[in-house]
Amino acid sequence: HSYSDVMEHWDKVLPGRVTHIRYEDMVKDLPGMAPKILEKAGVPWDPVVLEFHQKKHAVNTLSTTQVRKGVYSHHLKGWKRYEEFLGSLLKRIGSRVEFKLNTSLTTLSSYYPA
Repeated sequence: HSYSDVMEHWDKVLPGRVTHIRYEDMVKDLPGMAPKILEKAGVPWDPVVLEFHQKKHAVNTLSTTQVRKGVYSHHLKGWKRYEEFLGSLLKRIGSRVEFKLNTSLTTLSSYYPA
């Protein structure tokens, strides 16, 4: 099953219990999204969250260098650079190549076009 199939399943089984957050919305409005995400998770807000990329502690992930750069938008829809080479894959995926998902938290970014 694809990611979208799994998410559609949980939305049906547990309506209103799954919080959807589009990466694009995080990139466009991290200061607006981060407090809402923490609130939804029951974690108190701390503005230091927005300074994650400035921390000196070890990051145990393969994307350590990306973490240190902070949030950036130049990779949004980056796959489109290779679209001409992905023809057969795109045919197999069909209309699901674009997963129509809206962030379910209300912030300014909820009003930005997807």
